[in-house]
Amino acid sequence: MKRSLSLVILIVFVFAGYRILSIYKGVSSYQRDITGEKLLQATRLTPTNPDPYYKLGILHQWDVRNFDLKESLHYLEGAIERNPLEQEYWLNVARAFQRRERPVSFEQALGNAIQVNPTKFQGRWAAGNLLLQQGEIEKALPHFSYVLAHHPERSNAVYSVWMNVVRSPDFILERLIPTDPASLSRYLWYVCDAKDEGTAKKVWEKRVSLGYKGDRAETLRFIDFLISEHELHEAFKIWKDRLREEKLQVSYDGNLITNGGFEKEKILGSGFDWRIQDVPGVRISTDSMIYYEGKASLRILFDGKENADFSTVHQFVALRPNTDYVLRAHLKTKGVTTKSGIKMEVFGVGPAFYGASESLTGDNAWKEVTVAFRTPAQCRGGFVRIRREPTDKFDRFIAGEVWIDNVRLAPPPALSTKGRGEG
Repeated sequence: MKRSLSLVILIVFVFAGYRILSIYKGVSSYQRDITGEKLLQATRLTPTNPDPYYKLGILHQWDVRNFDLKESLHYLEGAIERNPLEQEYWLNVARAFQRRERPVSFEQALGNAIQVNPTKFQGRWAAGNLLLQQGEIEKALPHFSYVLAHHPERSNAVYSVWMNVVRSPDFILERLIPTDPASLSRYLWYVCDAKDEGTAKKVWEKRVSLGYKGDRAETLRFIDFLISEHELHEAFKIWKDRLREEKLQVSYDGNLITNGGFEKEKILGSGFDWRIQDVPGVRISTDSMIYYEGKASLRILFDGKENADFSTVHQFVALRPNTDYVLRAHLKTKGVTTKSGIKMEVFGVGPAFYGASESLTGDNAWKEVTVAFRTPAQCRGGFVRIRREPTDKFDRFIAGEVWIDNVRLAPPPALSTKGRGEG
């Protein structure tokens, strides 16, 4: 019973699919008002009208009851005699020649289809796909490249076709993608969405080699993609290049922390900048009145109404494998309550590792806290964050103020422990 029901459902779907295809092609033998006889009558009543000739050509090409490729070509050529500038007529002539295995005539008809309207998407798309069906990859390439350059909204469809044909993102990059910035950018985000970081880096490198520079938003988006794929060293190189382009300060003393003195609220935002998010019961701001050195510090105010789980000030860092590092920061606290205070933490990206400084509570003048650690052999980077852990103690609602300044991360010889005093 189940097998019979499945067969009935299959037949219904085939019938529906055939009817939809027939209507899409312009004629259906199941439409009572469009039949071969009526179309023939129309050719006699309006002999200069190409439309009934075209529909007869389609009828003989697609309708199983009237299938005859020779007749199809006869009527399609009649339509072309009456209107040689209709691209769809030529495309269907090409399809008929293809099915009759007449390659020379097929390519001539296809060339005429493009010639009458070289900019139309449907013509380029059909020509490219028909050539691929013939196995003519080299001849199909220009049509799809044209679509990418002039019909960018169809780009993903082109990529999908070619991934099925060649299964090589590198071939697509080198042979198919036009070399203008917009086309390369679209392919970049396509491979990024596919999580193909290897090809994404090649696309970015090709853009750079051609002298194309993304704007700040695009550059940061790519940096964040590389970070999400744990390619922190590649991301950090692009980050430093961007800082130089914008004439912003780049550390030359080995310090991996960006804006460690919080002199600016943000440098570029995201990337290897501080990432700061609000948390209930916590206010975060820069403070130009109290600082360890420079002209500002980061101020964190706890309002005493929350058992705050605070970890929303963090920064990614490009750490090398098998390397000793020291994370240093200067902290000042005022009236910090509870047993769970503020500390600095470092986490590994890739192989996990963890380090934390001492936790400060109560009142503290500027105090340097440190985290010494060695990265594992397969380390791909890490991130540093300011942390206050929630507690299950009775006295758990944290209040007080914390200032953070002079955050530095580097191998031990590159770090100086000198400060300039409190401002």
